[in-house]
Amino acid sequence: MAVNAKRYTLAALLATLAVAVIVTVFFVLLCPARITFSVARTGSSHNSSGPAGGGSSVLSLTLAADNPSRRAKVTYESMFVDVSNSTAPGAQGDNWVRATVTTRMPLRQQGRTAAIDVTVPLVDPWTQDFTGNMSSLFSVMVTAQARFRVGVAWTRLYDIKVSCSPVSFFTAKAIPAGAAGGAAGLPVRCV
Repeated sequence: MAVNAKRYTLAALLATLAVAVIVTVFFVLLCPARITFSVARTGSSHNSSGPAGGGSSVLSLTLAADNPSRRAKVTYESMFVDVSNSTAPGAQGDNWVRATVTTRMPLRQQGRTAAIDVTVPLVDPWTQDFTGNMSSLFSVMVTAQARFRVGVAWTRLYDIKVSCSPVSFFTAKAIPAGAAGGAAGLPVRCV
């Protein structure tokens, strides 16, 4: 009878060990891929409406989302982009503008890199204040929710938040020495 109890105990321990190995392998396989974002392209346009010089401006940028994983596919369920004039007084908290993500969501990233188009519509006279008379550098904050697929299994929803700076929307703006990015130094890597 003692031999049977030992066998049952040993079988239970081996079954527990097997389940632990399977669960560990499952979680390792379903870990999310390392997604990186960068600002790949920037631009601006101005539309005058009337002799007083009023009108509107549009800042535009293209984000590049890079998924280097061959095993994990990514789907962006939603994405929000905020732009801030990082050289204006008070730029640390209250100088953010919500941009419009023009790329349709949810976005299934088919290849290694996906392009996400974004616009920031501005209306005069606020345009001059926000853009620093078309001479400022900007910060771009990207907030996304993504789900990863490994084989047939989907992961939970992950929140991704990155900041990209310095970004220039105006080609005449010089980027300070030692700073990467801007219209003259694209792409701007996000961290």
